[in-house]
Amino acid sequence: MKVAILVNGYYGNYDFCNDLSNYDMIICADNGLYHADHLGIKPDYIIGDFDSVDEELLKSYDCVEKKILSKQKNETDTESAVEYAIDLGAKEITIYGGIGSRFDHSFANVSLLARLITLGIKSSIKNSHNTIYLVDNKMEINAPKDTLVSLLPLSSKVTGVNTTGLYYALNDGKFEMGKPYGISNVMTKDSATISVKTGKLLVILAMD
Repeated sequence: MKVAILVNGYYGNYDFCNDLSNYDMIICADNGLYHADHLGIKPDYIIGDFDSVDEELLKSYDCVEKKILSKQKNETDTESAVEYAIDLGAKEITIYGGIGSRFDHSFANVSLLARLITLGIKSSIKNSHNTIYLVDNKMEINAPKDTLVSLLPLSSKVTGVNTTGLYYALNDGKFEMGKPYGISNVMTKDSATISVKTGKLLVILAMD
């Protein structure tokens, strides 16, 4: 089951949301409901403490099942939505709008990819400027030629990195925290592969 989670980050022109019809389920995390409403999408579930969503907007979705969270909690609304999707049996999760002006929330959402990868759940984060993946084995990315692709470690070290389809090819490459040399690689065709032997590597497609 493919699950899209709409959260209250930066969306921009909403063009990156044009594939939401491909998902089996849509969950809104708190004021992600604003963006679903803007897109004319009725979510399957709404989860949050509802401290940022408009009360009248929330009321207009009374027919949608809600999970109301305490305002005093350890988990973010996005994390709770991710955990709910896991409980429902999601095999793929995409977080829409998970990057915004709050770096703490943005980084917290990126860290959720590490939780999902340990469960074998395919996952990503998307907004109008970025698509973010995490790889600990092998993955293929599909994007237009000349798309910028940055590779950054999310673990202290990443070893055995091999790539195809990128201008700066890697053969048994190594990454470590504090040495971000993987910024702004470029796709030489419409697909590329990235594999690692150990560690967790962020793969960031930048659309600026």
